[in-house]
Amino acid sequence: MGMSVSDALYHTVHDYPGGAEALAVRLGKRGSTLCHEVRPPANSTAKAGLEDTMKCIEFSDDYRVVHAINARFGFMAVKLPQLEGASESTMQHVATLSKEFNDVVQAAALSASDGVITDNELKQLQRQVGELVAATQSMLSDFTNQNAKGKRDAG
Repeated sequence: MGMSVSDALYHTVHDYPGGAEALAVRLGKRGSTLCHEVRPPANSTAKAGLEDTMKCIEFSDDYRVVHAINARFGFMAVKLPQLEGASESTMQHVATLSKEFNDVVQAAALSASDGVITDNELKQLQRQVGELVAATQSMLSDFTNQNAKGKRDAG
């Protein structure tokens, strides 16, 4: 198993440039307070709050806490591409690809969960992969058309 959530937060705070002292200033608290919140001394009731944890992640640009939370619950975090200025059709393609990929992952995990792949499970997985391939081809076709239109408009 990976790093615990509390260990991830501890390392996020202490690996910040300037350490806990520097990060604490940005949070509006003392360095010793932040240190106690991420690694409480014996018999202490100190604990890191959710908002401060979110700010630590944001200020440090360190996502170990996010990955540790996801791992604890059997999820995975994937950074989304920055799509400012992308067309609505591009956004729709990205959303569809994401959904279809998720369907493939779920079908594969469900099929493999008992160590036996039945005929029906294999057909379901093949169908899901086919839908992912179709969504990928649809996006490529749309992008090819946008590329050709851009060349026509420029020429």
